[in-house]
This record gives sequence, C-alpha cells and structure tokens, in this order.
Amino acid sequence: MNANLKAATRATLLAGIIRGRTKGHPEATALRAIATNLTRAAGILRKAADSDRFPDEADQVLWRARMTAARAETGIPAAVIDYVSALAIGYAPDLPDLLPADPEHVRQENELRARFLDLSRHLDARDEDVSNAELVALIRLYSDYDRLDADVATHGRADQAPTTYRPHEGGRTAVHLPGHLTVFDGGLILAELAVPFAITPGEIWQLIKTAQPARDTAAAFTDGLSAELAAA
Repeated sequence: MNANLKAATRATLLAGIIRGRTKGHPEATALRAIATNLTRAAGILRKAADSDRFPDEADQVLWRARMTAARAETGIPAAVIDYVSALAIGYAPDLPDLLPADPEHVRQENELRARFLDLSRHLDARDEDVSNAELVALIRLYSDYDRLDADVATHGRADQAPTTYRPHEGGRTAVHLPGHLTVFDGGLILAELAVPFAITPGEIWQLIKTAQPARDTAAAFTDGLSAELAAA
C-alpha cells in the first residue's frame, strides 16, 4: 500500500470518528464539515494510488478541514488533521516545546511527550481497530496539549521576557518573572519576592506598595527573637 492509500485510510477512519461525535454537539455543523472534507480527501487520494505525488486537491480539502477545526469549538485539534498528509509528504507533526515556568506544567508536558512517543509507534497498525483507537487517543492527546498550552500562557514561560511595573507616582518600580518579583526603590533593590505563578497585576501593584526591605524584615525577626529570649 503506497503512501496515498495509507493517507486515504487514515482520512476515512478520522472522518468516521468525527462524524460519530456530531449527535447533540453544539458545533455539529462544523464537525460534519470536517468529516465531509476528510472523506473527499480520502476519495482524491485513492484515485492517486498509483502516484508518489500528494495531490494538490487533497491538500486543499484537508486545509479546509483544518481551518474549520481551528475556528470552531469542535474538540478536534487542528493538528490532528495534519496526520493524514504526514504519511505522504514525509512530515510528521510534533508537540512543540511549551517552555513552561511552573514545575507542575513541566511534569505535565513530559507526560504528554511520553504519550506522544508511544502513540507514534502504533498509528500505522494494519489492524484498523487499532489504528482507530490510536486516532481517538491522538485527539485526546492534542486536546490535553492545547489545554496545557493555554495554562502555560497564563502562568508564564521559562523564556518569557520580564514585565516591568512603573507607577505614575513614587520611586518604586518592579520587574516580574513567573514566580518571582523584584521590587526597586530608585536604583536600589528593595525586596526579592517569591510570588504565585497565577498572581494578577493588581496583586503585584499591591506588593509593590507594601514590600518591606529585606534588612527591615530580618531586623524585625531578630528583635522579636531577642525579646522572646529575654522573657525566657
């Protein structure tokens, strides 16, 4: 079976999975449109079974399916559509690095990558039931990836440029990176603070106003400890 026939089989299986999700779905029309375009692509690819070239017409139809998946809340990640043409054009989709700053997000991304590597070995199974199950798992994988991508975008990425806060009045400024806030008073570092990854700009402004110099905090602790020892 050449690459175009394999791509046609994958398109047919994927169309069946998507068509099976239309009942009661708020984006049923979009789902049917995706499935229809996948079925059309499968027909075009079967006609090109004797060719080593991926038909431009099939590429255009798959592009329409991908655009529909990207625009609507179908639950079908657009990246999954690329797995149809991947067999013929020699480009296998991947999971781009999210570069999360939050250690929990790093763990989740590693788990997703492990699932991805495991799935990649079984997508070309000769048993259609196995291939079908792997495509369902692939949809779930990319859905989880998209959710994690949104969370990482909210909480910050490891290579994210720092955000500078400059009040209209007063000498205090601050630089925020995910999980960390440095507060300045003029040209001096006032405080280095560990902050939640989900901290809001309003909460950052409040910290800028209320941050105490580290030396004052240490002095207060020392004074308190001395008082406790004297009382003892």
